[in-house]
Amino acid sequence: MSQINRRRAFTSLGMIGGATLFAGCKEAGLGVATAQSPAVPLWNYVKLNSGEVADRTYRMYPEGGCMYSVVGGVLGALADKVGEPFRSFPIEMMRYGDGGVGGCGSLCGVINGGSALIGMFHNEKPKEQREAMIAELVVWYETTPLPHYKPAKPEWANDAIPSISGSILCHLSTGKWCEASGCEAFSMEKKERCRRLAADGASKLVELLNHDFDGVPILGELTPKVQSCIDCHGKQEMGNAMVKMNCASCHSFEGEHP
Repeated sequence: MSQINRRRAFTSLGMIGGATLFAGCKEAGLGVATAQSPAVPLWNYVKLNSGEVADRTYRMYPEGGCMYSVVGGVLGALADKVGEPFRSFPIEMMRYGDGGVGGCGSLCGVINGGSALIGMFHNEKPKEQREAMIAELVVWYETTPLPHYKPAKPEWANDAIPSISGSILCHLSTGKWCEASGCEAFSMEKKERCRRLAADGASKLVELLNHDFDGVPILGELTPKVQSCIDCHGKQEMGNAMVKMNCASCHSFEGEHP
């Protein structure tokens, strides 16, 4: 009897096992990665409970701030519900958004993180639906008295007076709140305010995503004041401004508009 080459035997077994695995996956309808068609994770949204996500976001906030907790609150709930690929998402990277991008006071992490998630679930083109959802989130943030969320067990302050930010910029939003509350920007009261604001943002985002999931139209209508600015300075007229945020947060006029 001729002696069987050990390496050849293992190679044959590996080929048989691989073929069997491929056939099993094909019968089960599972994607199989090949050089021609690599497997792609399915980042598909499923409906969540906005209140539960808000509570999770509030709990997560001390670990990394506003953007981190908004993204982590939503993706953590999705991970609990469907597992991968959401369980493996590196949410730690979202800590950069704290304090308006690394403490710079620019774009609030609630809007930054919320928009990132909208982009995750609407990464296809055309972009109209994605931008409409982001606009809806922005207008809500600029015009709503926030925070509204009230935790069952407040940790850093017993209360957080709501205020209308008028801007998605962190330093302006914080400044408006400091004026309304009489508290300093580095106080525990302010930290509690931002913590609750993150919970509000995650809740609003889930509300928008749920509506989108159900096919409810999201128009992304701007405030009349911003729309009037775009009508004059936008693409169809002067063409010297690209904006959807509240223009008055940076531009003010004494008397009538020139």
